[in-house]
Amino acid sequence: MSEIVDHATPHTYRPRGRRRLAVLVAGTAAALAAALMSPSSATQPAAGPDDQPWTNASLSPDARAAALLEEMTLEEKVELTTGDQGEAPSAFYNAPIERLGIPELRMADAGGGIAARGWTLPDTGETATAFPAGAALGATWNPRLARRYARAVAVEAKATGHAMLLGPGSDMGRQPFWGRIAEGMSEDPFLTSELTTPYVDAVQDESVIANLKHYAGYTQEVDRGNAQDSIIDPRALREVYTAPYADAIAKADLGSVMCSFNEVNSVFACENDLLLDTILREELGFTGFVITDFGAIHSTEPSIEAGTDMETGTDAFYGDALLAAVQDGRVPESLVDRSVLRILRTMFAIGVFEGDYTMTSIPVTEHGRLARRVEDQAITLLKNDGVLPLRRRVRSAVVIGADADVTGRLGGSFAVKPTYEVSLLDAMRDVGRRTGMRVRYAAGNDMVNGTSMIETADMTAVPSTVLSPEGGAGDGLTARHYGNTTFSGDPVTRTEAQVLYDTGFTAGVPAFANLYSSQVPPVPDVGGTGVAAGQSVAYTGTLTAPATGDYRLGLTGWGDATATLDGEEIIDMTGGPGRQAVEATVSLQRGESYDLRIEYAATQPLVALQPGSLLLQWSPPRRAVSPAIAEAVRQARRSDVAVVYARTYESEERDRVSLKLPQSADRLISAVAAVNPRTVVVLSSGGPVTMPWRGQVEAVVQSYPGGQEEGSSLARVLTGAVNPSGRLPMTYPVSEQQLPPGIENPWDNIGDTTVEFSEGVNIGYRGYIASRTRMLYPFGFGLSYTRFSYRGLRTSTLRAEGRRESTTVRVRVRNTGRRTGAEVVQLYAGPLPGLDAPARKLVGFAKVTLRPGRAAWVRIPVSRRSLSYWDDASSSWVTPRGRVRLLVGSSARDIELAGAITVR
Repeated sequence: MSEIVDHATPHTYRPRGRRRLAVLVAGTAAALAAALMSPSSATQPAAGPDDQPWTNASLSPDARAAALLEEMTLEEKVELTTGDQGEAPSAFYNAPIERLGIPELRMADAGGGIAARGWTLPDTGETATAFPAGAALGATWNPRLARRYARAVAVEAKATGHAMLLGPGSDMGRQPFWGRIAEGMSEDPFLTSELTTPYVDAVQDESVIANLKHYAGYTQEVDRGNAQDSIIDPRALREVYTAPYADAIAKADLGSVMCSFNEVNSVFACENDLLLDTILREELGFTGFVITDFGAIHSTEPSIEAGTDMETGTDAFYGDALLAAVQDGRVPESLVDRSVLRILRTMFAIGVFEGDYTMTSIPVTEHGRLARRVEDQAITLLKNDGVLPLRRRVRSAVVIGADADVTGRLGGSFAVKPTYEVSLLDAMRDVGRRTGMRVRYAAGNDMVNGTSMIETADMTAVPSTVLSPEGGAGDGLTARHYGNTTFSGDPVTRTEAQVLYDTGFTAGVPAFANLYSSQVPPVPDVGGTGVAAGQSVAYTGTLTAPATGDYRLGLTGWGDATATLDGEEIIDMTGGPGRQAVEATVSLQRGESYDLRIEYAATQPLVALQPGSLLLQWSPPRRAVSPAIAEAVRQARRSDVAVVYARTYESEERDRVSLKLPQSADRLISAVAAVNPRTVVVLSSGGPVTMPWRGQVEAVVQSYPGGQEEGSSLARVLTGAVNPSGRLPMTYPVSEQQLPPGIENPWDNIGDTTVEFSEGVNIGYRGYIASRTRMLYPFGFGLSYTRFSYRGLRTSTLRAEGRRESTTVRVRVRNTGRRTGAEVVQLYAGPLPGLDAPARKLVGFAKVTLRPGRAAWVRIPVSRRSLSYWDDASSSWVTPRGRVRLLVGSSARDIELAGAITVR
């Protein structure tokens, strides 16, 4: 086996012959004449009909767009800038303009695969390959693999009839509570750029327009629809939040950008002239088109003036409103022409007019293997005291966790209905069949869901196994759902495992029921009223105490709720707006059953997309163990190894209230580890979690939301068939209180829509290092089943001016262990000379695979841009001269070698 080095940069991107649009609106006749005189059109014979020159594929995209614009009526131009609603197959869709041969523009909600939105394939229905989440791709630190991943997603986009991909996500993982943190690649702008750029390039090579999102400074869900205002200084805006766009434009000719929900410096992103005109088009040279996120547009004139070219998802401000604004003289038609040219030119350049988007079958097996390969390289070993890999002497193992028989996936627009799934339990049982190892299973807790995101830090959902419905048979409570907020009329009655009432976007009900399948039955639509209109529910049954002592019982959510125990009201959560958390302490006796009644009315929506939510949670005495945990402990005591699978739940529209594991997982892990020291914890979380049990277990494995082959990859890593090579794309804090300056839980400030990005360019690990805040696990961290040594750091001079854009740093890496493995060699720059700069920032990396005892010189290019900074005084990028300290290591904290590079 030869040694393999995957360099991070520079990439070689294949040109597609696309030219930048030089003349946009200086009179369409002039634009047409200029375009037709371009070299690509002057040297090619006309091939299209005389009355439709834009159908001639030999002409330049500029010429074709200008020719087509000449023939469009004002109404048709406005139609092209406005997404179709009503009868459209999905929210992001533009119908064809058949008179002119303009094809439909169907846009796929995507990133980790194609979401089910009104399409059905002959063999696989509305299922597609569910790839690992963006954070998992980030954890691979492998740009070449990102290209393969993206190509497969693009192939499935075409197969499902889409000419445009609403992805990838390039948002920075600024704060760990964010519900969409796993959709982006990382907390670092350099790593994110190195992965999103080949992703964009590969997608557009398949004649699918890539739409990089969300532009810009979008880092939380709390108040996202309430004019949340990201206050970002000019330098951080360019060095951090628009950096991935810069590379994707320069190296991959990015076709489209989605403007985000939030304001940036008090101006909505979709009407922000600084973002869209000054930075995106003037500074970065973007020639594609800008679309809105669903409901992110708030105006007509300011939006089209700033450079938003297409309203998608809604038709409130373009469509008839834009048409009237042009007819009234409030908007010059030349601005509409400018947007139309951008849209058409991109469609021509990427091949949409000639592309074949006929729905067809997808390569299920091939893409499933690729999903597994990505997850193989993403899984990150955080701790290993020797229990892994599992040896042949392991005769029995117990897999624990209610979610161990499903795979980790995200909710919201990132959700995909998979073609098939291999859970950890499935894969471990297969290992058992092949090796003779006995594999047991115990649920231990309850499955996570959207309501899990609102568990508070000091409490957790009351488990189903301490609850009994009316009549006493089984677990859970009797739930009566009413089609009003007064508990009147005929209810829908059923047994539900826990008090987990949730409606709206995160629950997938009602309008978003097709987004993803919830493990909790959705709230019923009683009498056709629609749950968003306001319903109520009464839960009745008993609670049986597993131990004697004081219990803190609590209700949290929004709306009005009460709790009574043995006929006495103990909690009153009524009258307050926003999210509430009300609790009471009660003394209970072991084995005693208490009548429980919870009444809830969804009277006070948090926001329009979250009309109602309620969770019954508790903090029991330390010795109180639910029957489910007790059974897991029993099985763990009988087994050589215990593998506990713990998930979080993440989705757009909601941030996590706490960084702890939900559904009693922390208590479950501690109880299992107390009886079986050989406990392995698998974390299928999109972002960081706290680990109060870390010192009790022998191994911790991070799998991220790993897609439909997550279980296969986990089994391969746990048994040693795959040597883990994933590295963290984000920093894990020690606790929720130990975060770097400027980072706060957005729930703590709900209603205060101003969010100060006071850390500036010190995002993520940079902020931890600058403030000397302790990290649980640093950015870039990950263990292996082998070991590596570093020596011989060699650098050369980089010139601040001139034609040479980069230099190369070399380091000798040796595999000193007994297993073939891959190391991610990370190169960090110290402070730039004479400048207030990050104490440490990533400027290069390479992933090298080495056999035992073998060594290789790893070459890491360092670009001039990575050592430059934005100077607001001169409105330009500046490369300072002098010596810049370089640090080489296996994470942002674990540095092996130090040196310097001279910039002249």
